[in-house]
Amino acid sequence: MKSLQNVLISNYLTEHNIPIWSQWALDQATGYVDLSLTERFSVLEAVVKVTLQGDPDDEPEPITGQDQKNKFLLSLEDQLQISNPTLARRILVNILEMTSVLPKQGKEILSQILFNNIWTPKEFKLFTGWTLSMDQEKVSKILHMVCTYRLSCIQALTALNQKDLMGYIQDCISCELDKDLETILTEMQENNFPEHLLLQLKDTLQYVEAVLPTYNGVELESYWIEDSKRWIVSIDFVNPNIDMLKNILIVMSMAVKKCTTFITSTGEKVQGYFPRLTQLASLLLLLLPQSQDKRGCLLEIGTGEGKTCILAMFATIQALRGTAVDVVTSSPLLAIRDQDEWKTLYAMFGVTSSTVPPQCQTKSSFEDHDKLVEEAYSMQVVYGTVCSFAADILRQEFEKKRTRSQRKFDCVIVDEVDYMTLDSGVQVTFLSHQANGLRHLEQVLASIWAMMSTCRPIEIFETGEIQWGTRIQYCHKAAKQAVVGSESDFSEADILFLGVKLGFYSQEELDEINNTSETQTEKGGFEYANCKDIMAKLGHQKQYELFRELETAVLDGVTVDCYSLVNSKAKLYGKDLSSRDPDVRMLLLQNGCACEIMSEKSLIESTVEELNSRIKYSSECSLNSVEKTQGCIVIPSFLREYVENQLPIFAENTLRAIQMAPGREYMIEKAPETDRPAFCSEDTHHYDAIIPVDFQASGMLEKNKRWGEGLQQFLEMKHQLAISQLSNVTNYMSNIHFFKKYLTGKGIFGVSGTLGGEAEKAFLKRQYKTATYVIPAHRHKKLVELPAVQVSGGKTEWIKVICETTRQAADRGQVVLIICEDVKTAEELRRKVHVQERQPAKITMYTISAKHNIEKETFRKGHIIIATNLGGRGTDIHVHQEVNECGGLFVLLTYFPGSHRVERQVFGRTARKGNPGMAQMILNEDLLAPAYQGHSLETMRQFREEYEVRRLDGMEKNELFQIEMKENLFSTFCEFLGGFDKNYTEEERMDVTKLKTKDLPECFRSHCQKFDYETAINALKESWALWLILHKEKLSRHDDFYLLKENLIKDLKETAHQILTGRRNHFYDYIKLAKSRTDVHRSNKKESDFGALSYWQSAAQCDPFYSAVALYNQAYITVNLQRSGYKVEAKQLLEKAKTAVDVYLSESTNTMMFCNLAVTNDFLPHHKDCNLQTQMKARMSVFKCWKRNIENALITLQHIENSKGEAILEDSIVYSLSKDKDPITTNELMVLHEFGLCIVFEVKKKPEFSIDAFACFCLGVLQVAAGVLVCALSYGSASQFGLGLISEGVSDMIHGIKGMIQGSFDWAEWAISKAISIGVSLVFGGLSKLKRAVSAVRSGAKGLITGAKCSSIITVKECFKHAGKYAVQELGKQGCVTALTFALNSGLTALFKKILNEAFKDKVFSMIKGNSRLDSAVTNFICSAVPKTAMEEGFTDFKIDMGCENEMRRWVDMITRDTIPALIMDFTQVSTVLDKLSEVCGSVTRHMEKQKEMKMLMMILESAQYITLCVEILNSLPTEDVIHKTFVPELLKSLDQPPQKKYDRDRRRTLSDVQRLKKDMLQIIATSVSDSFVEACSRHMTSIITRTCMTKINSAAGSAVGNLLGRANTESFFDNQLHKHQMNKAIQSQCASLSEDDKLDLHCYIQEICDVNHPASAMDIHVLTQSDALQGKGIRVIVVDRDEKKLSEDYFAGKDSSADDVVLLLRKDPETPKP
Repeated sequence: MKSLQNVLISNYLTEHNIPIWSQWALDQATGYVDLSLTERFSVLEAVVKVTLQGDPDDEPEPITGQDQKNKFLLSLEDQLQISNPTLARRILVNILEMTSVLPKQGKEILSQILFNNIWTPKEFKLFTGWTLSMDQEKVSKILHMVCTYRLSCIQALTALNQKDLMGYIQDCISCELDKDLETILTEMQENNFPEHLLLQLKDTLQYVEAVLPTYNGVELESYWIEDSKRWIVSIDFVNPNIDMLKNILIVMSMAVKKCTTFITSTGEKVQGYFPRLTQLASLLLLLLPQSQDKRGCLLEIGTGEGKTCILAMFATIQALRGTAVDVVTSSPLLAIRDQDEWKTLYAMFGVTSSTVPPQCQTKSSFEDHDKLVEEAYSMQVVYGTVCSFAADILRQEFEKKRTRSQRKFDCVIVDEVDYMTLDSGVQVTFLSHQANGLRHLEQVLASIWAMMSTCRPIEIFETGEIQWGTRIQYCHKAAKQAVVGSESDFSEADILFLGVKLGFYSQEELDEINNTSETQTEKGGFEYANCKDIMAKLGHQKQYELFRELETAVLDGVTVDCYSLVNSKAKLYGKDLSSRDPDVRMLLLQNGCACEIMSEKSLIESTVEELNSRIKYSSECSLNSVEKTQGCIVIPSFLREYVENQLPIFAENTLRAIQMAPGREYMIEKAPETDRPAFCSEDTHHYDAIIPVDFQASGMLEKNKRWGEGLQQFLEMKHQLAISQLSNVTNYMSNIHFFKKYLTGKGIFGVSGTLGGEAEKAFLKRQYKTATYVIPAHRHKKLVELPAVQVSGGKTEWIKVICETTRQAADRGQVVLIICEDVKTAEELRRKVHVQERQPAKITMYTISAKHNIEKETFRKGHIIIATNLGGRGTDIHVHQEVNECGGLFVLLTYFPGSHRVERQVFGRTARKGNPGMAQMILNEDLLAPAYQGHSLETMRQFREEYEVRRLDGMEKNELFQIEMKENLFSTFCEFLGGFDKNYTEEERMDVTKLKTKDLPECFRSHCQKFDYETAINALKESWALWLILHKEKLSRHDDFYLLKENLIKDLKETAHQILTGRRNHFYDYIKLAKSRTDVHRSNKKESDFGALSYWQSAAQCDPFYSAVALYNQAYITVNLQRSGYKVEAKQLLEKAKTAVDVYLSESTNTMMFCNLAVTNDFLPHHKDCNLQTQMKARMSVFKCWKRNIENALITLQHIENSKGEAILEDSIVYSLSKDKDPITTNELMVLHEFGLCIVFEVKKKPEFSIDAFACFCLGVLQVAAGVLVCALSYGSASQFGLGLISEGVSDMIHGIKGMIQGSFDWAEWAISKAISIGVSLVFGGLSKLKRAVSAVRSGAKGLITGAKCSSIITVKECFKHAGKYAVQELGKQGCVTALTFALNSGLTALFKKILNEAFKDKVFSMIKGNSRLDSAVTNFICSAVPKTAMEEGFTDFKIDMGCENEMRRWVDMITRDTIPALIMDFTQVSTVLDKLSEVCGSVTRHMEKQKEMKMLMMILESAQYITLCVEILNSLPTEDVIHKTFVPELLKSLDQPPQKKYDRDRRRTLSDVQRLKKDMLQIIATSVSDSFVEACSRHMTSIITRTCMTKINSAAGSAVGNLLGRANTESFFDNQLHKHQMNKAIQSQCASLSEDDKLDLHCYIQEICDVNHPASAMDIHVLTQSDALQGKGIRVIVVDRDEKKLSEDYFAGKDSSADDVVLLLRKDPETPKP
């Protein structure tokens, strides 16, 4: 090839009289020595064309000063420009170096102009010839403007003759207009648009182009919109009315301008814009029909051309025509942004719009969220991502929710359609299904990780294949494990002895090793003392010889190949590569270490074999011998088939997790729940999670995505994150299946900056039945693409070139956008980019959309943006005009994208909307795929296109075919579910947990043979998921679909039969069923168990080894039902449950142990306080708390049984097992809930009924009854005594009720209070009062019995009625006062606690923390839990065991609380005495209100009480003397202090865990002290307030309640009755003889009485009857109401008992209320 080239060039040079040495110049210009074979062929092809075909230009050249040699090189460059622009540019640069007098920067710009085809080589020759004699600096400026704005050569030459050169160029730039319609149509014609479409576009757009500018400044009238809406509805786009179409476009354009007009923050109005012709043309292409075989239209529209505006106009028109429009974006943020941007346009035409999921500003329940989603889908235009839409479809079709309701699949509009259909076409959306029981497999995953996490991939030097290096060990250990085998009797010591034979070390040294006892290390392995010194002597050669000796002397026919590391590759050591594969391959390392090299297949097989030897299934174990399972991994038996199938996949994913890198395939970021509104948490690292990254295409964090089959869990263990639960796939929908749903409607419409080549377009046409068109840009693109640079020399040199290129662009005044392949590279570049005189603030990261939003910022000169592909698609970066003048945004792509579309998307970030821009690739040769290395960029692109064609072909034949099979099988499963529903009635399908007990159908009130509906459906889903896993390989092989379908239906029928007959081998099915029935039982514990007990029994029988939850719940229901012998039965169940809890503890121990063994320095933890350790400690703590709860229940049951009492249960939710509320602990408790432990209970002795309190209550009732009788029978004359009895009776009733509630009653306290009350009453009332009351009662009773003529019966009734009212009123008054007192005491106590807590907390903690003696004692106490070996081994991050830590916390808290009571003086007895004296004096004062002596005594007693309380308050203040001189010394006596000096020497005190725990314990002490002082002080302060105010408050409250109940009227009635009694008594007394004067006065008095206008009193009537005016007659006064019902009757006897009576009938009308 080279010879032919030399001959051709030699002949050409000779023919044209060019010196022969010019041939050497050509080799120099092309760099021929370093060219690849493909590039050399391109040079030969160009030489052939130039030398044999000659120069096609026959026109005479102008005088340019170029010689024939340069002409030849330029002709060669012209030919290479077509096939290899990179090589062409290299020649051009060399020509410029030899010929041009331009400065270096000018030469660089000139080469860029030619490379980007701005000028042709002829124009280049012309310009350089004209500018040879001109100022080259001036020429360089012109060239810069030419390159920036793509000016023509004519414009540049014209500018040279202008006085104001730059002004002329600025005029050229400013005069540039959008392309006219003719240009646009011409480009469309060149892109093979159909002629009929071009004609329609031309006819319509010519009118719009001419008319639309006339509407500039015209307001859009509402009736125009209404008219356009009618036109849109009526127009037929198949055969459109062109005039109507024109008017629609005009109105739509005006609407766009109106809705894009906005007001700035300064109040300035910025006018909107009319859609450009290219946008209107795109809209028409979407609207107009395609050919018969097309169901949609996809448009390739350049970046910055206004795609969202086109889609909004199209969506508006479709919605107005009654079409449901779904707009799919590439991210949720873009969906929100686009809907918010165009909602004004939609509203203008009366179109509703929304986003899914809906944006909630506050937290909402699941029900509220479902309603919001349904409401969002009721809108005409809905924005969302494909994942959101697909998930909502699955929720409706699979979970029977009404998410989309009746919304049809009419029309879908896809933004970035290439990403959705080509890059992510096989992406699957599924709803997560947490399979019951998979949490038990965490110990398996942890075991695999512990075995394989030390393996590392390594490349074999000779073959390039990737193998795996296993755990690094000393060579004798590695040889024993890999070469000799554990079954052989040849030990590690025997292997070391071979070294003695070979002379590597002496027998004495070996004997010293053998005689040294083994010392166990912290990690549980064994190391020989002094072994390290001997191993250091074994270099590569000696290890090699040792293995050779082992191979020949010991092993029979086993070959061992040894390798050493050379440039991080394993190279064969010591001999040539053998013809046959070796049995073992060993990698020899430094210091006598080695490891085995294994293939991935062999490594997986050996791991699975080892695991199978450790795994036991629960059917092989017994609760009676749990200790025998120690050291084994026990798995529930129903998971056997799943585990055996998945173990190889788990092992494979372990290796994949090792290879995956943070910042590339995934990132450690906050979990999705932190995105909730108003989220706040102190320990945010608890929410750290593995988040997948779509680094190859969009760069987005996929927060709603999780890897399956253990990969997610291995990555979590890799970075010591909390392990999430395994899940199974029970439902799914691929992107391609989602989009095809719309083919039944109007089809798929979409836009993208890149649709790809012919292969991609053909794929879209086949799969989605769409037409594809490329839309011209509205202006000529001003992108300058610099030649790609391939950097050799490794990563350091590559980053150096990137930094230098970045610096140069920034110095030019450009904004630099660096696009990295992954976040890891971006972060590394950020650290390495050091631009001269650059502030760190001028470097912006854009790797996480939620954190870095750069679209709202406008960047200035010199700014640097470092981004991933997140900044390469759909991101609009704004720069100031000054940046555009310097060349615009400079995009620097640092990797070779996997497709041409991604590359164009990245470069499309610049030169948008007619602005200038630059782009360049800088590639690391070492990171290129092997197929690309050594080739030019053009060749690499060609290879990439060929690969893309093969990829699409393979995707159609394999992945899409497999997806179609899965979706068809999924449809089969859904059909089976629909048929299975027929086995259940409508009542049976009801959710039992949402029903009230009274509404429960009969089928839920007892045990049923078939499972409840929800449990049955869940069991079928899990059966389907398991079938899918077990048949994964058959699906990948594309086995016969009908056979697979038949097999699936058979499996589902078998599962359905088990469900309907109630016979399952999956104990979690029974648990799920029993949980729902137990929830019903809890609402009515004594009525029935609703079948829950039998279901729990079935769960325990199904798998006795995992029966802890079932047994515990059986005990719960047994105690609740309280059937015969329930206590004995409950104890037996709890004893078994306590043993069964150890199974869960064993699982947790295994997981924790394996995770600890797998910790390596290679994988950095996500945080210094890693979540994995927190999770394991929380899990162990939760199970231990549950076990302790069972033990306490057993103890209490035994006490109750011994005391022959009855038991009751106080149940609480499972979350009460832990006081910690962090998300990790909460999640662990949630898992326990999923295990079936919904409640935990505390056994208590059933309170016995307090007979004493009931007796007091009855005594109070008797007192009330007696008081009522006294008032009634005495006609109210003894009301004072009777009402007093009622008050005392009510008081006793309230005391009795309190006692019955509390279950206890103190007769002594009651007697003292009663004695005080009775005693004081007797002292001041005397016995005469009591005698009078008895006499009145006896008199009244006698009158009733004898039936006296007086109206005693009516009076008694009235008195009885009012006495009863008084009893009720008194009960209400005293009850309200009691409740008010309790409420005020509680409220005041809580208020004072809050105030005092804020005042004491920091002060107490400061004093506690500042006490050096206590600090030292607590530190020593903690150090006693740290093994001495921890410091001897140099562990600086030693962690104290969680169990030990909790026990230490509990102990410190206990002794602190035991010490505190001694600090606070007890004044209880003093206060009690003063209270009783005060009560006596209060009673006395009520009788002697005006006695100064009593008032003085009361003042003295009150003062004594206040003094006592003040002393108590002062004593409860935490002063420094109390803390330092009293509390701390007492506390130190209780702490068992080890000698301090031994902890100082070994630095245990400096451990971070010791310091952390010391701070926590001091906080515990301070909290206990503070709480105790707050409790005492608040109690005393409350007492002062209540003593001061409660008397008045109670009096006011009593008066208010009394007035409300009409107490005043009742008291007034009895006052009247007493007055009547006194009057009657006065009347019945013997009359004295009257003098004449007295008789005369009496006669006058009688005359006045007889006056009809004079009202008469009872005394007047009595006087009248005793006079002669009535001739001895008596008077009977009867009072009736308006209905003639007798109210009262009074009789006044006359002087003559034989005379008749005068009857006075008085009607009492009701009082008229005052207005």
